[in-house]
Amino acid sequence: MAEEELRAELQALKEDLARLRADLGGLMEALKEAGAERAEGYRERMSEELRRRREAVEERLEAARERGRQAVEELGEEVGAHPFSSLLAAFGLGFVLARLLDGGRR
Repeated sequence: MAEEELRAELQALKEDLARLRADLGGLMEALKEAGAERAEGYRERMSEELRRRREAVEERLEAARERGRQAVEELGEEVGAHPFSSLLAAFGLGFVLARLLDGGRR
């Protein structure tokens, strides 16, 4: 009888170990799924943040382009209003730059 009890207990222990393995396998699978879901959430948040930052950069770039266009228009109007003064200023600036660049070579 003691041998039968020992076998029964050994069989019960084997069954418990098998259930423990199955439970651990299920736990590992659940952890993998949770990690994958979390990673997907991070990826989505990072994609959204990247999209928002790209849009902000594009908006700033467009604003800078518009300011550049306005500056060119204003400069054109100023040159048109004072052509002789503009020509003299351009000549003087060119002369000064040429002297500075030429002086650096000597």
